[in-house]
Amino acid sequence: MNTHDASGPILAAVDFSADSERALAWAARQAELEGAELVVLHVVHDPAASPGFYRKPDESWLRPMIDAANDMMENFLAVVRSDHAELPGLASAEIRFVAGLPAGRIIEISEEAGARLIVVGSRGRTGLQAILLGSVAERVAQISTVPVVVVKAHQSDTGE
Repeated sequence: MNTHDASGPILAAVDFSADSERALAWAARQAELEGAELVVLHVVHDPAASPGFYRKPDESWLRPMIDAANDMMENFLAVVRSDHAELPGLASAEIRFVAGLPAGRIIEISEEAGARLIVVGSRGRTGLQAILLGSVAERVAQISTVPVVVVKAHQSDTGE
């Protein structure tokens, strides 16, 4: 079922990688151009490829991942807002967290929100595993009923 709404928000799914920083900036620019709301989504997921992603070395394993993800989102947004001060929409974006498998949850939340567009980074924090297992961006593009924009970071941003 397509719950896409031409007046709905633009959904930017982020995982705190360089590609998702560029994707969020692109989404904020597009939201401004279209007069759309911006929703920033992070799917809390601790995959086998990067266990402990949400835990700092000196932090308790008992700290809920959502608390750590919230701190990471605040830091991520501070960097993006600083790097892209020309995008005032970043300050008023709705921030959402959900738990689960990223691709399916991104689609689910985009449908719930009536998103007009989904924006994701081309490569997330999984690196080589994404190439071997199929990327979240690719899966989202395959199953979404709304347009999906995949944004790639500059090579200098990724450390390559």
